[in-house]
Formats: sequence, C-alpha cells, structure tokens
Amino acid sequence: MAKRAILITGSNDGIGLALTKVLLRDHDCHVIMTSRSSERGAKALAAVKGEFPSADVDLLQLDVCDESSVAAAAEKVKEMGVQLYALVNNAGVGFNANGDVFATNFLGPKVCSEAFIDLIDKEKGRIVNVSSGAASMWLRNQDAATKALFSQKPLTSWEVLSDAVDKNKASASMGGYGLSKAGLTAYTIQQSAAYPNLTCTSLSPGFIDTKMTSGFGARLTPEQGTVSLIKCLFDDVTSGFYYGSDGLRSPLIVARDPGTPEYQGEDNPDASKYNN
Repeated sequence: MAKRAILITGSNDGIGLALTKVLLRDHDCHVIMTSRSSERGAKALAAVKGEFPSADVDLLQLDVCDESSVAAAAEKVKEMGVQLYALVNNAGVGFNANGDVFATNFLGPKVCSEAFIDLIDKEKGRIVNVSSGAASMWLRNQDAATKALFSQKPLTSWEVLSDAVDKNKASASMGGYGLSKAGLTAYTIQQSAAYPNLTCTSLSPGFIDTKMTSGFGARLTPEQGTVSLIKCLFDDVTSGFYYGSDGLRSPLIVARDPGTPEYQGEDNPDASKYNN
C-alpha cells in the first residue's frame, strides 16, 4: 500500500517542520516539504534526514506569493507521479511581517489549492489551512453584517470575500494579521462547497513559540502545535469546520479556550461558554 503523500507549505521551520517530523515518525507518510528559500529548505531537509535516515521526504522550492513558483512546484509533483493525500497550507507571516500579510496568509492558500487541486486524491483527499485564534479575536469586534460574511452565512463568492478583506485592511489591527486569518477561515468554508469530495478544514495550532511569535510570550513548542493538524489530517472531521488547538471544533466569531466545550453550531454562540 502506497504511503499517504502530504505537501506542506512553509515547512523549513516552525510548525511546518515539526509537522514534517511527526508525520515521518508516527504516521509513515511521504512528506513533500516546501520552502520559499532553497538554502533554508536544504538545511531543514538535511536535518530531517539526519533524524530520520530512511524517511520518504522530498523538498521543493515554493513561494506562495509567486504564482509561477507555485505552478512550477505543482508541475514537479506531477512529474514525480505522486498523488497527494493532503495539502497543508501552513506558510504564513506574522504581526510584524515586512511583506504583504494578505498575499501570504489569505491569497497564498488559494493560489496553492488551485495549483495542486488536480493532484489531490479525489475521494479521500484533504486540504488543511493553518489559520489562527487571531481570526476570531478580530471578527468578534465587527458588526453583524461582517460577522455573517466572514462566517459565510450565506455562502458568497471569492470576489465578495476578497472585497470585504480589502475594505477592512485600513482599520485592521496587528498589521492585518487577524483579518488575513479570518479571510482564510472563510475561504475554507467556500472550499468545502467547491470541492465536495474533499475534506477542507481550517484550524488554530495554538500560541506556539516560533520565529513568527518571538517576543510575544508564546510557550508551546512547535510539536505541540501539531495536535489540531494531525486531527484534521487523519480523523473524522467535517469539511468547512474550524478546529481549535486542542483538536475540537471552535466557533468563528468568539474564541474558545482549549479544554472548554466543543462548539456545536449555534448561530450566535455564547462567549461565556468558551472563555474561562
């Protein structure tokens, strides 16, 4: 039986690298690592192979903000003759990013999903989008119409969603980070409708100590940030749903602290149930 092949964007460091190691160590997968920087990617690959000498792992250069780079990576996967079990849209930039947080966190997953969609298993395939609790932190302070749009109630088009993101950029805090992730979570709901045979989910990995969060007091390790990723990759989850760092379904418009009740789908969740 062929190993499940999983491609992870931004897997040369942080949560992406930790997920690579967990998949190789515990799930016997074929992992396709990607990195915007070929040099940093090569160092990460060497470290992985040093830890797992017999690992089935490859590396591709991929910049989610460069459509030609994404297309070239997809073509290489096709040439490898690999059918993907899952695409993990993990690459992202944080609060103080020099580049465009929206191009990376919001548009990048769409570009990658569309580039790799024909290579994903049509019956059992999955797309996992790494969002953030910052999405609900931004969304909870918006008006009812904005909350409804970013919750995709009713379902809208990418154009409508993208326009809403653009209109909110000027007033968004944290450099637009929360807004970019709220847009990604909403896009995941659109994906679940566009690709009904796939399982498309978004998640928060938690407040993880990575280069992105350096100086903000994060204490959880990157491996601890893979809990919800593993859940969304292998467990019986529902397409279109958003999962918290503990692997339980979470609401979109309020934060749910790990260890509090799983969200059951109320239209207007009571924040007091989810925040200690």
